[in-house]
Amino acid sequence: MSQISRKVGGLRNLIFIGTLLVLILIVLLDIYLSDQILEPLGYFYLFFAILVIFYGLYPLYVNRRLTKYYWERTKKHRLSVFGLVFIVFLVAVALIGPFLTQDPTRVNFEGKNRPPLGFSIQQSVYDLKTGQFKTAETPGTWQHPLGTDDKGRDMLAMLVSGARVSLQVGLLATLIAILIGTIMGVVSAYYGGWVDNALMRFTDVVMTFPFFLLLVLIIFIFGPSLVFIILVIGLTGWTGTARLVRSDTLSLRTREFIMASKSLGASDTRIVFRHLIPNVISSVIVIATLFIPGAILAEAALSFIGLGDPTVTSWGMVLNAGQRSLDTAWWVAVEPGIMLFLTVLAFNFLGDGIRDAFDPRSQV
Repeated sequence: MSQISRKVGGLRNLIFIGTLLVLILIVLLDIYLSDQILEPLGYFYLFFAILVIFYGLYPLYVNRRLTKYYWERTKKHRLSVFGLVFIVFLVAVALIGPFLTQDPTRVNFEGKNRPPLGFSIQQSVYDLKTGQFKTAETPGTWQHPLGTDDKGRDMLAMLVSGARVSLQVGLLATLIAILIGTIMGVVSAYYGGWVDNALMRFTDVVMTFPFFLLLVLIIFIFGPSLVFIILVIGLTGWTGTARLVRSDTLSLRTREFIMASKSLGASDTRIVFRHLIPNVISSVIVIATLFIPGAILAEAALSFIGLGDPTVTSWGMVLNAGQRSLDTAWWVAVEPGIMLFLTVLAFNFLGDGIRDAFDPRSQV
């Protein structure tokens, strides 16, 4: 057991691989059994949670002094603290909101185009008694504090649903892209030679395709599905990560501690997973925080042009519905637009703060 542990880079990696194999076994059982154990997104969540526990929370706990040091540096970047607070608020809304709001797909034409609380609009209403249209003032109500759309669906419920979809796409697609990009970059730089040439030429080929047009083409061919959208964004967005990680690894592979590990007989797997990847993780974290808003915007853009998953309510879908009624119900387009703007801004602020905290040349 100890020899296997050393070969894979430590006991933590061994436990992670074992947990991953159990998860793969459950997926295979789910495929061949008639009773579905979990939804496809459920397996994404499990994998994401396992990865965060093993390589996120555990290192933070073990290196508490270093974590405190970087947190103190990050706190000095005021905008990054605002970004973190907003992201925590968004996660809380996505987790708790569905239990406190209405069904976002519930239609009520009698309450359509109600303005947000504190606003009122004038609408033409058909009077059954006189058989004529009359102008009536429609105020906002506490029942729909953010108003309703042209089908009477509650805007608050749709924004909460959109927050869940955006976080799902942003976090899971980023996880896929970061995993592929980090492994490709580290392996390419460490082995060099024909391995480096082959992987980097493949990366160049993928980078030549316009990212969003490639997304549109793949989704158009295979059909819109939230799981498929996450996979496509993740599997096509790793190239920048691979390039940056490779450049960091090229400077690390000739360092003294790597040469000492080789002279002591450490395997390539141990060097990659025990020494190289942990030393590029700071760059990977910064890349991840800056990739998440791009993934969220990509999903919103796909939904806006009608290529999103029709079974879920996303901010892009609400924007698409709202742009047709800007003159009569401005809030339908404005509210999801504000949420998208604040979410992207929050992740960018947090990424800037983390980048400055990890940069020893930064005077934060």
